[in-house]
Amino acid sequence: MLIRQLAIFIVTVMVAGLVSCATPVAPTGGPPDRTPPEIVETRPVNETVNFDGRVVEFTFSKFVSRSSLLEAIEVEPDLAIGYDVSWSRRTATIRFERDLPENTTVIITIGTELQDTRNNNLGAPYSLAISTGPEIDEGRVTARVRLADDGTAESGYRVFLYREPFDLAARANYIAQTDTAGQVEFSYLAEDRYKALWVDDTNRNRIWDRDREFAQPFYDSTFTLERGDEIDLGTIYIEKPDTTRPRLQGVGLLTERMMRLRFNEEVYWDESARIDLIDSLGNRYTGAWPLYLLPDDHRVLMAQTDDPLPEDDRFHLELTGITDRAGNRARFTADPFTGSAQADTIGLRIIGDNSEPGLFNDESFVVGYNKLIDDDDVVDSLRVVEGEIMIEEWPNVEIDRHRLIILPEENWQSGITWQFLIWNPHRQELRPYEPTIWQRNQLGAIEFLFEEGEEPDRSDELHDEENHHLHLRLFDEEEKVHIDTTFTGRILIEDLPPLTYTAVVFKDLDGSDSWDSGSVEPYRAPEPYFVRRDIPVRAGFTSELNIRFDIPQNREQVSVPGS
Repeated sequence: MLIRQLAIFIVTVMVAGLVSCATPVAPTGGPPDRTPPEIVETRPVNETVNFDGRVVEFTFSKFVSRSSLLEAIEVEPDLAIGYDVSWSRRTATIRFERDLPENTTVIITIGTELQDTRNNNLGAPYSLAISTGPEIDEGRVTARVRLADDGTAESGYRVFLYREPFDLAARANYIAQTDTAGQVEFSYLAEDRYKALWVDDTNRNRIWDRDREFAQPFYDSTFTLERGDEIDLGTIYIEKPDTTRPRLQGVGLLTERMMRLRFNEEVYWDESARIDLIDSLGNRYTGAWPLYLLPDDHRVLMAQTDDPLPEDDRFHLELTGITDRAGNRARFTADPFTGSAQADTIGLRIIGDNSEPGLFNDESFVVGYNKLIDDDDVVDSLRVVEGEIMIEEWPNVEIDRHRLIILPEENWQSGITWQFLIWNPHRQELRPYEPTIWQRNQLGAIEFLFEEGEEPDRSDELHDEENHHLHLRLFDEEEKVHIDTTFTGRILIEDLPPLTYTAVVFKDLDGSDSWDSGSVEPYRAPEPYFVRRDIPVRAGFTSELNIRFDIPQNREQVSVPGS
């Protein structure tokens, strides 16, 4: 009996030890947990003064990933003092290796990299301020970071803040991250002169690597903060130039003519796109045509060759007109591949059409198939229903490789319903389509009005008034409409279908017809930039949009030695 009790005791101790050492994991079962973790308690409390310890504790609302905390911690200003992190269930203890400097406000920030055990991220950065002196610094700097493409905001973008004297080759004194709304905030700052930059800090070392990392200045990148001041740096629109060409990683043959091409990123192609197959002797053997992208993975492109690829030969590809979103041309990097003996028995089927969100009254209706159209029934079976009249032989029909194109005689007549009965070989039946057709009385307009305001100092450049035009890009979510034009004070964009639009406007100060995002060294202010999302257009109405650039009025762009 004693031996049995002793064995039970040993097993119990072992299990308890395993539980205490393992990373806690929430119980399984039930609906997925989508709630972000929260910080429910800190020791010391926020804004503690005369702090003379080395230990700070954070208690979380749930169990968190301990490795993610190590990535999420930032200590401001950069003190070059190491620290260790230990755990007791949901409480993390940060223990500094030596005393904090005297009369200094220290901010310990937990960034949005922090995740709970269900991979939910902290909703916004959390900052704990403590002072080793009798007062907490009260300076505050805010800004907004948006993507230049469409004005969207994301969490996790990093803004660097340097105190004078500015050394942009050293670690930034302060780091702040955007929250999910793109807001960034520096709090508890001492009075001083500062320089702010957005930096694509890919290696997270708070150092701007000029050779590999992008950086952009704010309109007010250099400013003076008095005691207790609050300064808004405005909105910075960031762009990360994409100059990397998409790579074709592999080619798979489903049959002797059907190819599956996998790229390392999403790809696009235009009407001129083609694929040339080069045999083992270096000669062009045949061509192939892009067909469609897989619905759930736009890195995979399906294509069909003009001729079968014999299994006893090897091929590589030459790609034309296939690019990424930035327009970089795709390149072939995969190993040569062999042909296939699998006969092409894949059946013809419909994969999509251009009916959403609607058609202009002079726009063709296009139906795409999964392979080159080789079935006469696709045209012979076509029926067009004009109101209550069925037309069995529509005169304006074209086949363009894998697409059936139905053209209007001039315009799709208004006041009646149009229906298209399209042959679906896979089901051996006619499939009805009844797209929305926008007639002229269903279109609307947007009038853009520019409001003059203070602009960044670009006195280092030659300015001709004729170059000071505004550049407008207007598009909807599905890019059914894409307008790129210029104007001076106002412009009316008409004949817009009733959709929701995004407008991007910048003032072209240097006459380059492209936006200049500015320069850190030497300093050059960004050209004024404006983005407005979710602009509604209603049928028969004109929406008005006033354009005013978000440029702060507290400008202090002066030459600083070494900056």
